[in-house]
Amino acid sequence: MPRQNPYRTNTGIHIEWFTVKRSTIYAAIFSVVGLAVAGLWGYFQVYGERAPAAVASTDVDADKTARFMDLSGTVKVRKAGTYEWANARMGMILGREDTIRTVGNSSTRVRLFDGTEYMLKPDSILVIEESYQDPKTNAKHVSVKLDSGQVSLNTPRQDVPGSRSDLLTPTTEASFDENTRADVSFDNSSRVSGFTVFRGGSAVRSGDQEVTLGDAQAIDVTADSRFSNIIELPGVPSLVTPANLSVVRISPTTEFRWHPVDGARKYHFVLDRSPYFQDPILESSVSRVSLLHQGLGAGTYYWQVTAIDSDNRRGAPSEFAKFTVTSRVTQNKNPPELTVYKPSVTLGGLVTVKGRTEAGAVVTVDRGMGDDRVQVKGDGSFTYYFEVSSAGRHRVIVKARRRDAGGVAEKTVYAEIGTD
Repeated sequence: MPRQNPYRTNTGIHIEWFTVKRSTIYAAIFSVVGLAVAGLWGYFQVYGERAPAAVASTDVDADKTARFMDLSGTVKVRKAGTYEWANARMGMILGREDTIRTVGNSSTRVRLFDGTEYMLKPDSILVIEESYQDPKTNAKHVSVKLDSGQVSLNTPRQDVPGSRSDLLTPTTEASFDENTRADVSFDNSSRVSGFTVFRGGSAVRSGDQEVTLGDAQAIDVTADSRFSNIIELPGVPSLVTPANLSVVRISPTTEFRWHPVDGARKYHFVLDRSPYFQDPILESSVSRVSLLHQGLGAGTYYWQVTAIDSDNRRGAPSEFAKFTVTSRVTQNKNPPELTVYKPSVTLGGLVTVKGRTEAGAVVTVDRGMGDDRVQVKGDGSFTYYFEVSSAGRHRVIVKARRRDAGGVAEKTVYAEIGTD
């Protein structure tokens, strides 16, 4: 009789048995636990120490940023250290080494933390080079680089000595005084940098040379650091009619009139439905100080005039005037309905004021610097942005009126920072 195999069952399945020592099981468990602990320790060594540094950096640099104040068309942003272009949006925070690009006929307005504003024109590229406040002196240093295209800039009043607002091109560098309004351009094909100061002053440097510009002066700088002679520009026209925010009846012809400028040989006139004047309804050069236009239909329009001298040099364009053409002008003395919500304030000091009124109403905001016009959407809603740099309750007065005059609705709200 054959001997039965103790490792074979009656099902025909062969089973192999073996013995594991208890000490071996304990050793395996301790090894797994040890590996898990080591993995967690390594993770926090790599990532755990980075988080506090990032938070600290954000807290320190929260108010050393730039923001979009206006966007028109396609505007792109390439964040520092990346290669991809993203669509710009309101509320996006911009920082050091970020690049802004206007595509095609687009434009944008950017404000740095010190109050300097840059209007980037179509097909232009601007890089934020520096945005810094000295912790000892509180002096603010901002710097941007225009890689190509054209930018208009406005510098604020500087409260702290030593504050600077600089702009570079690939071949030049310029420092702008406070309360300066200027244009800067850089032509990639000719490598020529152009600087025009309409108001204020600037020191322009290239190589070992430096030239100072004042009111209504301009200069060109070539790639090999050669400066042109300083160009004296004509003055700025003052617009008369249609006046800013005026309402006029539809008529066969609309007359535009402005005050003459000394030394002007002719004037460049432009009329558009947008304050950016990118798609003009009418654009013309005239030697007189008035112009008639026929067939202007109902709607809202913007116009602007620039003086040109005998050498074909242009001065600064006038402030635009916005007016409305309507088929009837009523005299409703009752003010429009106006609702203004409590302003929201970010850690960086960006204040957002939202409200609602009648569609087509004229809305202005006064935050202690005079009335500032606000765009009202088709549903009557509006949004206004501005920045504050000091703690306290900042009063904001919002006014609304119908375009056909009448009463004015007024609301006062407060943007509160650090008042808790």
